[in-house]
Amino acid sequence: MRQILVVLLVISLFSGCGRHKAKQPENASAKAPAPKQAEKPAVYMPSEKEISPRFRGAAKARIDESYAVVILADGSKTMAPLASLTTADLAWLTQLSKDNLLAKGKSTMVVVASTDPAKKTIQIAKTEGTLETIQLCPPNVIRDQIGGTCMIYARVHWLDIAGYYVDLGGIYKIINDTPPDHPWTSPRYVAGLSTIMTDFKSKPVTHSMAPQDEPFDWARKQLRLGRPILAALPREIWQALPSGFIAEHPWNGGSVGHQIVINGFTWDETTQKGSFHVINSWRELTEFDLSTDSAKGGLLVMEKSLSPIGEARTETVKEVVQKITLIKSVGSTNLYEVETNLGTRRVAAPNEEKIYSLVEQGQ
Repeated sequence: MRQILVVLLVISLFSGCGRHKAKQPENASAKAPAPKQAEKPAVYMPSEKEISPRFRGAAKARIDESYAVVILADGSKTMAPLASLTTADLAWLTQLSKDNLLAKGKSTMVVVASTDPAKKTIQIAKTEGTLETIQLCPPNVIRDQIGGTCMIYARVHWLDIAGYYVDLGGIYKIINDTPPDHPWTSPRYVAGLSTIMTDFKSKPVTHSMAPQDEPFDWARKQLRLGRPILAALPREIWQALPSGFIAEHPWNGGSVGHQIVINGFTWDETTQKGSFHVINSWRELTEFDLSTDSAKGGLLVMEKSLSPIGEARTETVKEVVQKITLIKSVGSTNLYEVETNLGTRRVAAPNEEKIYSLVEQGQ
């Protein structure tokens, strides 16, 4: 009996050490749920307040390699280098170009890089609520005009802001021996108004206002691009001067014109009120703000804006046919390979003469 119990005990020990097949978990054969796909990030679309005032309400846009071409709300057309756009403006114009694409014409805009180091003239560019503020840098040297030579000294300030420096020798060469109170009667002085703009290795680039432009709107657009503006107070200039200055410097009246430079503005699109910042050439009053209400009625006249040195220029290049190669004919229509100054493409036309009108004139 004892022998039987020992045998049973040995058998039970060996059976307890044996490998058991692992129990399959429930639903082991069921497929694991597919990982949840990450949601695509929403496309950033700026609010109206984030968009610069000049691009708000734009009708059409086209984004090219390095610039954006935009039809603004007032119907005018503008071009802006992509590098100059804020994140909000670029997002808005990109979406606008998808919704309302501005078709290319028969010419193209080419950005010509400058060899000069670019001067950054914009010091402040912000919008708080509905109030926009743009402020360009002041001249490096504030000048004090001699006699009635404001037209020369304003140009010196204008050039200085844009990065073109005129030394005292260059100024005196123009104003020496001219009548101090009536310098414009001197041929040398009159000629100097032009030569002072051309005595630079890199020629300054000026911009005139189109006849259809509203002067103050045009001025704000130019200042947003960092371009100072040559302006004038053609009538009684005492009307534009700060009241404190008038109290200390009695004015004898009279229709005396005065040349100045505009290098900034504030503008509230909602109230339609704002101001322009004036750079002056009097030691007693080197700068002041002129409200837009005070500037109306011909008191402030905008003349020209000036590109900062190093600003990329844009040129319109007309497409010109250079070579035409017949590929094949199908009935009365021929397929040509047309090489132009803007590239090579294929054009279907009845004859070679029609190619020129199709490509160069868009007919």
